[in-house]
Amino acid sequence: FRAGAPGDTFLGGTRAMGSAGHPEPKSMLDLGSKAMESEKRLGNPFRSGREMIQIQVGKAGSGMGHEFLRDLVEEHAIEYENDDLRGTFFGDDFSREQHVDVFFNEGKPHKASGRHRWVPRCVLVDLNMQDLAQITSGPLGHLYRPENICGNDNGSGNNFGQAFNTEGPDVADDALDIIRKEAEKANCLQGIQFTHSISGGTGSGLMSLLLRTLSEYFQGKVGHDVLFQNFALVPCPNFHDIVVEPYNAILAMKELNEFSDQIFVYDNCALSKIVQNTLKSGTPKMQELNNVVALCMSGITSGMRFKGPLNADLRKMNQNLVPFKGLNLLCSSFAPLDSAESVSYRHVSVLDLAQQMLQRNNITCTCEPQWENHDRTDMSKKPQSRILAAWAAWRGHFRTQEVDRILYDMLKEGSRFDRFFPDWVPNTIASNMCAQPHCEKKDSVVFIANNTSIVDVLRHSGDIFDRMYKQNSFVHTFAENGVEEEDLRGARNHVRDLVSAYESKARLPDSLKEILGDGDEGAEASIVREYEELAKKQLMEIVLAKETKPRRR
Repeated sequence: FRAGAPGDTFLGGTRAMGSAGHPEPKSMLDLGSKAMESEKRLGNPFRSGREMIQIQVGKAGSGMGHEFLRDLVEEHAIEYENDDLRGTFFGDDFSREQHVDVFFNEGKPHKASGRHRWVPRCVLVDLNMQDLAQITSGPLGHLYRPENICGNDNGSGNNFGQAFNTEGPDVADDALDIIRKEAEKANCLQGIQFTHSISGGTGSGLMSLLLRTLSEYFQGKVGHDVLFQNFALVPCPNFHDIVVEPYNAILAMKELNEFSDQIFVYDNCALSKIVQNTLKSGTPKMQELNNVVALCMSGITSGMRFKGPLNADLRKMNQNLVPFKGLNLLCSSFAPLDSAESVSYRHVSVLDLAQQMLQRNNITCTCEPQWENHDRTDMSKKPQSRILAAWAAWRGHFRTQEVDRILYDMLKEGSRFDRFFPDWVPNTIASNMCAQPHCEKKDSVVFIANNTSIVDVLRHSGDIFDRMYKQNSFVHTFAENGVEEEDLRGARNHVRDLVSAYESKARLPDSLKEILGDGDEGAEASIVREYEELAKKQLMEIVLAKETKPRRR
């Protein structure tokens, strides 16, 4: 498991990326000895056995992943400003270091204090080395292991095909070799997560190449399924800075839907509205937009990194959020979000967080999560929004009884949210509770929903795709880079089928009895028995697989 370089630095520019402002401990030697004593007492507490690998692809992906890393080091109390102590743990709350290995490798111990040095388990991939140098130039960027940064200056030309077929394969080979080594160092690899945009060439094409290859490689290689999750920035409605953006987005969405287990969707328009209208921050900056994404990422992964009354891992989250195969697009929201002027007037409680997490203004992608349409028979109208599954990741000191009561009140018949939760998906909202508050927002919650209104994102890109493809616009630029017209049509048909699948679920009646018809209780009971038998069968398969699988030494 031990791996990593002894805190080497990557040579780049000198522009600082931010400051955490951590006070320096009075005695580093004392803290180091305490950490060593804690490790002996708890029996090597820094190994969780559920590691994650983060892959940051393209400029947008590196920006989102970089802000997520900032949250990680502040929550786990890892020093990054002091050159001599970079990557080491500071403070006396050693519970913050117990599961730091979920996203960090253990590097060479610090010479003076003997404390562990932690290196992010991140792989940075890009076809523009200038962007990588900018990310790795500041104090936080020096935490990245230099060998895990790969790329070239050939560029993708904002073309999916150029990154997937022409310029990307050589860089992908280097990146895959790094990822393979990181996976071999892991004790029990849980999953791989990507941060990227699907608007440009690198984030769509190179990411798709990596995702497809890794999905094929990890099938049966590590003795258990490795889950893939993507934090994807999608095109904004009514705003495009890349002409071929719809082509890139549709081609990448097909790959994501086929090979990723869960896809968290974001767009800059929704993020900008949050920064401007909710945070009252004036003109949005890219770091502020990325910070909102990082808040969601931090909350989503908190259950894997800290203990709490109700723990969860990536597999449990995926099983609850994707009730139907292929419908794996997720929208998320974070609470509390307040301006600097109003934060002192707010008392954060479970009810207060639950109210804000469901507000439309807090959704991080442009869609209508609470769209109402009572006429299901009119196929020309947009169907009512349905929340097929949801997850609430709570952070802070909350009582489980209070959280359960609030979630029950949201789902019970007659509540104002009941019409968005269909009865044929019982117990729609799952949750986990983490005792460690967020480093900046303290008590908080991230709400993730598998909402049928996510098709608004797909429909917008698909409509522009159809108008461009009808006129044969820019099709030749993709054909020159190995993406034929059949590939474009196939990707468009795949996304069209995905939209139809979501809409078919949205148009179903709210009650199971309405679907089966009156007086058909026997059919309802048979469906329940069928699901119970399927669950028992899957459970027996898991038990038998564990019994027959040889133990790893």
